Amino acid sequence: MNSFIINNATVITPGEVLNNTSILVEHGIITHIAPHIDEKHADRVIDAGGDIVMPGIIDIHTDAMDAEIVPRTGADIPINIAFRELERKMSGCGFTTVYHSLHLGYNMAEFHSRSKYSRNEVFETVYRASKGSTLLNNKIHLRFELTGIDAYEECFELMDKGYIGMLSVMDHTPGQGQITKEHFIGFYMKISKVSEAEALVAYEERISLPIVAGEKLEALINHAQKLHIPVASHDDDTVEKVAYMHSLGVNICEFPITMETALHAAVLGMHVVGGASNILRGGSLSGNLNMKDAVLAGAVDTLCSDYYPPSILHSIFKLYNEESMPLHEAVNLATLHPAKAARISHHTGSIETGKDADLVIVKLVDDIPMVTHTIVRGHIVAQASNQVTYDKDYKLNDNLSLTNEL
Repeated sequence: MNSFIINNATVITPGEVLNNTSILVEHGIITHIAPHIDEKHADRVIDAGGDIVMPGIIDIHTDAMDAEIVPRTGADIPINIAFRELERKMSGCGFTTVYHSLHLGYNMAEFHSRSKYSRNEVFETVYRASKGSTLLNNKIHLRFELTGIDAYEECFELMDKGYIGMLSVMDHTPGQGQITKEHFIGFYMKISKVSEAEALVAYEERISLPIVAGEKLEALINHAQKLHIPVASHDDDTVEKVAYMHSLGVNICEFPITMETALHAAVLGMHVVGGASNILRGGSLSGNLNMKDAVLAGAVDTLCSDYYPPSILHSIFKLYNEESMPLHEAVNLATLHPAKAARISHHTGSIETGKDADLVIVKLVDDIPMVTHTIVRGHIVAQASNQVTYDKDYKLNDNLSLTNEL
C-alpha cells in the first residue's frame, strides 16, 4: 500500500483539533491534510467515521521490556520472544516509538529479578531485534545506576556501539531521591523479615557504597553528548541537584520528587517527564509529586508510561475530560514533547506534512479511548474493532440466526 487516505477524521495537530478532516499518506509520509482529499489520489481509503486521529505515542521511559523478559522472579522468557510479544502489546496501546528503558549497574533490581540473563545479553538481544523486521520504532534508553561502578565502562561501550538512544543517570541510594530513610527501613524490614536495628545496619551499608560522581559522571555525560545522545537525570529532589545536572548538559529531568524541583527544571528549559501511571491512578506510589498537579501547573511537559504502558492514552483523555485541558495540548504531552526531548521531532511526533505517518486512530467506547489502528511509517501494524454481541436467541435475519442450537 503506497498511499492511503484517512477521511472523516477528528485530527489532532500540535495547535488545534480539526473536525471532518482528511489525511493523505504517500510512501509512509504525511503529504496532505485538508477538509477533503479526492479518493483518486490513493490506493486505499480508511473511513475514520469521525474518530480521533492523533500522532503515535512516543514513550521515552518504560520498564516494560525487563518486566516482559522476567515477568516473575526467576522466570526468564527468551529475550527475542519477549521483544516480539511486547511490541504487539504496545502497538495495541497506540505506541509508534518506544525507548525501552534497560537498567545497568542496578544491583538491587538484578537481585530481585534473579534472571539467568546477563545485562549484556539483554542489551545485545534487544538491540539486534530492534534492527530487524519490527512493528514499532524501537530504541534503547540506558538507565545507569550510579552505584554500579563495575558497570561504568560498559556504558561507554554500549554508547560507542550505537546501541543507545537515550541515557539517564539514576541514584537509588536510600536517604535521598524517592527513597527516604524511613521508607527504606520499612521496606527492608518487610521484604527481609528483619528487625528495625538490622534494617538500620543495611541502610548504613547502602549509604556508604561508592558512587560514580564528579569527573567520572561528567565524563559519562560528555561522552553521550558527543554522540548526540539525550541525557536525563532521575528522581531529582532538590533545586540544587536539578541545577547541577543542567550545568552538565542534561536536557531531561525525569520524575522530579517535588513541585519545586519540577518547576525549576522547567524554568531552566529542561524537558520534565512524569509518569502517566501516576495521573491515571491519582497520585504517586511513593507519596511524591502528583503528576496531574505538575502538568496543570506547567511544570511537567512530557508523559511516559513508566511501569504501565496503557496509562499514557488513558491519562491523555483523563486530563481532557476531567481537567478540561485542550485535547491537542494533552496529546502533545505524549507525542510532540517526548519527540522534542529525544530530538526526533524533525520526522515524528505530530501530524504535519512532511513527517512520518506515525498515526493512531482512537475510538471512544463507553467514554474509554480504544485504539483501532496503529500506523507506523504508513504501515498498519495493529488493527482492532469491537464485535457486536448478541443474545443466544437473537435472529440477525432470515438467512443467518444465532440460536441455542448453535
